[in-house]
Amino acid sequence: MSQPVPLRAGILLLSPFIVFAAIPSFIAPQNPFAIMAVPFSSPSMKHFLGTDEVGRDLFSRVIFAARADIFVSISAAFVAFALGVFLGLFSGYVGGRVDTAVMRVVDVFLSFPTIILALFLVVIFGNAKLVQIMAIALVMAPSMARFSRGTGLVLRNRGYVEASKISGASTFHIIRKHLLPNAMPTLLVAASVLSASAILIASSLSYLGLGPQPPEPSWGNMLRSAFSYVYQAPWYGIAPGFCVCLVASSYVLIGEGLRRKFSDQSAVIGSTKSLARV
Repeated sequence: MSQPVPLRAGILLLSPFIVFAAIPSFIAPQNPFAIMAVPFSSPSMKHFLGTDEVGRDLFSRVIFAARADIFVSISAAFVAFALGVFLGLFSGYVGGRVDTAVMRVVDVFLSFPTIILALFLVVIFGNAKLVQIMAIALVMAPSMARFSRGTGLVLRNRGYVEASKISGASTFHIIRKHLLPNAMPTLLVAASVLSASAILIASSLSYLGLGPQPPEPSWGNMLRSAFSYVYQAPWYGIAPGFCVCLVASSYVLIGEGLRRKFSDQSAVIGSTKSLARV
């Protein structure tokens, strides 16, 4: 079965940024920390995007910025996915007072504006990369928990789950062997949305000065610097802003592609079962 167009488009868009994040030194034409020309040089063959307020090559800094932003967004989405899925499936499967208690805690976190809660955590615990990842993950995990709980509620009444329970399997065994594998197609689609949210939150934190600190480049702090010189160098903020949009769009496209792929698979399975009955 061929891959859906959005999935291929998303992977195609995201792949260059993954490469930038993995091996920026081999791709960037200049040293991103060195002063290469006069400040605010216009784009040229030597400096494709011009230079910043210090005279550093903007193209090289945009490439190196992927190292921070891509790593933070993917790591935060992974942590939020793991934490949210575990809490949601456990809560949905167990039900009762445990489900009520877990969901009330989730509701408390969901009541806070996402960026405000992330700002609070970063200000309290510092702006180290690990702190940023955990802060972003903690503000996104509740929505993932709420989503996966619904999946757990649906799956807990399936025959194979009841059979496993009757045979004496533990709760964690049932979640790991039955709920998680069957919920994974739906959860992966939600994970792509988490990644898109993560890159936007990470860029917002950097824009507010709570991400990587200069001279280390990130798309967010480059946008903040560009705002101060929008009339002197209007091209300054275009590339980092475009990169944020492209990465977020690629995550959304991958999620849409996964949704279509799993929907097509479900349709094929349903058709096969109908033919078998005939």
